[in-house]
Amino acid sequence: MSSTSAAHVDACWRELQDQHDLAWDLDAITDRREAIAFLQRFESRLCVYSAYAATLYSSYSFVVPQSDHGGITILPDERCWSETFHDIPVHAVEPTGIHILPGETMGYPGLYLKIPSHNRLVASKELPFQDGLRLLIQRYRSRGESFLPVLIKEDLRGFEARMPSLHLHRIDPARLAHCSPSSIDAIKGAIARHLLELFRQD
Repeated sequence: MSSTSAAHVDACWRELQDQHDLAWDLDAITDRREAIAFLQRFESRLCVYSAYAATLYSSYSFVVPQSDHGGITILPDERCWSETFHDIPVHAVEPTGIHILPGETMGYPGLYLKIPSHNRLVASKELPFQDGLRLLIQRYRSRGESFLPVLIKEDLRGFEARMPSLHLHRIDPARLAHCSPSSIDAIKGAIARHLLELFRQD
């Protein structure tokens, strides 16, 4: 990655930490239609990983069946081949225990992140989305790591049958030893750019 590209990616992450304007007033989600509407707000905003294909997709569409039954499928955008990343092993993608929730489930507007404590005896924190994301970026950077959140394709099965929440996984760059540094930087850049689009969304 060129120094100009690296500077752009760093600028994206700095802007993510400085965002304060996310305010989605979601209606209380009580049925399948509303659950799917909640999910679609994240379409191509959070990268999706498929363990079966060992691939990370940054641009895709959710395909929802017309009937009230059937699972949600992912349709990758074949035009965005440069931001589709192959050969990502399963062991490089780990669960975080972090969930995105509609704030209405707790009596608040907007989106919230439920972040588990390092200490299992301490309750998790529920923070407004932008505050929680800044905390996570800082927490991982303090350990010399990157917080690269993704959704897992397999986790979307039956999504609409539960209380809507999205469990975030994370790509661990340290487990991508087979990838070149430029490829790892490209993955980091794609995740950062799409997260910025999420923040800028109305």
